[in-house]
Amino acid sequence: MIVASKKRSHALAAQSPPLQGHGLCALSCLVAVTSLLPIANALPPKMDSNPVISVREGRLRGTMQGATAVFEGVPYAAPPIGPLRWREPQPPQQWSGIRDATKPGNACVQNSAGLDTFIAPLAATYGASYQVQRVSSSEDCLYLNVWSPNWPNKGMLPVMVWLHGGSNRVGSGSQSTYAGEFLASHGVIVVTINYRLGFMGFFSHPELTKESPHHSSGNYGLLDQLAALRWVRENIADFGGDPRNVTLFGESAGSIDAGTLVASPLAAGLFRRAIMESGPPFGLGAAHTLQQAETVGAAIGKAAPGHSTSTLENLRSLPATQVAELANQTIKTQFKGFDPFSATVDGWFLPQATSKAFGSGSIQKVELLVGLNGRELSAFRVGAAMAAQKSATPDKGGGAGEALKNLANTARLLYGGWTDAALGMYLSEMLIHRDAAIDRASNDMLMACPIGAVAALASSAGQRVYVYQFDRSIPGKGEADLGAFHGLEIPYVFSTFQDRVWRWLPFTEVDNKLSHMIEIYWTNFAKTGDPNGNGLPAWPPWQSSGEPYLEFNPDGSAAARRNFSPPFCHLSADRLKQELTAK
Repeated sequence: MIVASKKRSHALAAQSPPLQGHGLCALSCLVAVTSLLPIANALPPKMDSNPVISVREGRLRGTMQGATAVFEGVPYAAPPIGPLRWREPQPPQQWSGIRDATKPGNACVQNSAGLDTFIAPLAATYGASYQVQRVSSSEDCLYLNVWSPNWPNKGMLPVMVWLHGGSNRVGSGSQSTYAGEFLASHGVIVVTINYRLGFMGFFSHPELTKESPHHSSGNYGLLDQLAALRWVRENIADFGGDPRNVTLFGESAGSIDAGTLVASPLAAGLFRRAIMESGPPFGLGAAHTLQQAETVGAAIGKAAPGHSTSTLENLRSLPATQVAELANQTIKTQFKGFDPFSATVDGWFLPQATSKAFGSGSIQKVELLVGLNGRELSAFRVGAAMAAQKSATPDKGGGAGEALKNLANTARLLYGGWTDAALGMYLSEMLIHRDAAIDRASNDMLMACPIGAVAALASSAGQRVYVYQFDRSIPGKGEADLGAFHGLEIPYVFSTFQDRVWRWLPFTEVDNKLSHMIEIYWTNFAKTGDPNGNGLPAWPPWQSSGEPYLEFNPDGSAAARRNFSPPFCHLSADRLKQELTAK
């Protein structure tokens, strides 16, 4: 059982059940389209203590959680349904009366199991039972949530905008595991958002490009994130937030998206800082061009039924679930290896690959805090093994040899001529240490080296960067197999140990103390660009000499370390610039 302070245990117990779990998982499926315009729920006049606020589109009534005002289900864009499917987000409709902002908005279209398919195998590894909860999702989903402390707040507090993970396929900013109450209690405004996922958020087609005034298609989920940031800039002062001091923070796909926004010229002036947890914006695979994405989209369109001469009209008339089925089958049979849910280099939102943008220094000059967990890929190894055991038709891929080949091809972007030497070293370790060595190889080559490259390049461009590694692992049956697995830092950032998603882990008072430390580091960084503060272990900024970083140790303590880069990962900024801009 977790040992918590009375204040924290009471607040955590009061949280409502989440919409879904946390992590990376399967494809999005399920949609219920109801209305083209958001509905204003006029509340009957009554005297109560619930907070009421005015934004550009109308008035909102939220709820109080202690001294924190919470506004949920706030529309930041028009529902992207009907003719607005696969278009850049449009402004939200105004409403009359007072809109109910006491419940979260719909999750965006996704697989009905959501992120729980990622969490369930982890719980099983610890010998714990875990019940998957179904996700209710819709195309009408562009909503956000706001936590404002010490209400009514008359100050100009720093703002933290959260991008959830889930491979850009699943997840929601309204999951209770991302509840912002405790972060907000440190003197910041917290905003969590939904954004379009799967084929509703990342689909390119020649007809879409033609109808776009920007001659672009795809990246709709990323454009949603920009729209939410613009909403924050226009409205957050009414909640007591400072629109000039916004920190974008995210995990996994949310971290990759944050880094992609750093590389997009459309994001200029929308945020001042970024925190990227366990998701480097490049180094996990090659970016695809608009032409490549259109080729895949055209093939999907050919498979779509319909009577219109316009393939796009036929696709827009189909339920989102059917679009996903067609797309999945087309990619599986014709474009194996293509990642349909990553950013497209479209010439507008993203003029060049994120790696080239960082390599050339043509990125937003924002302060960065970046890091990873000690055994990120252990969660995916365990999940894949359990899925293979349950599958009636197991995947007959190339086995270990094919996996190593894919690892080498992916890592070559940063390792260059050192790729084969690195792979040879890890291969010899795998013969002895097996799973632990596999986890180390994938962690080093796919996560640590790319994250170090981000730090080296941004620092060389004059940006202040802080780097961490989270190595806390939870004692118990699954510790040896999982260690500090992907996503484990999340309940420490939000102090949501008692949430359904995480309470199967045997947390202790050590974890409460570490959570408090991480929250202070994160919010200090959001306030000033420097995570350091009184009573905290010193966290030095990144420098090319020594490569200093902060390690959150397995025992829950923290200490500054040096020499972050893994073997054969050479983080000379000059070498990286040459490698990345030449590709």
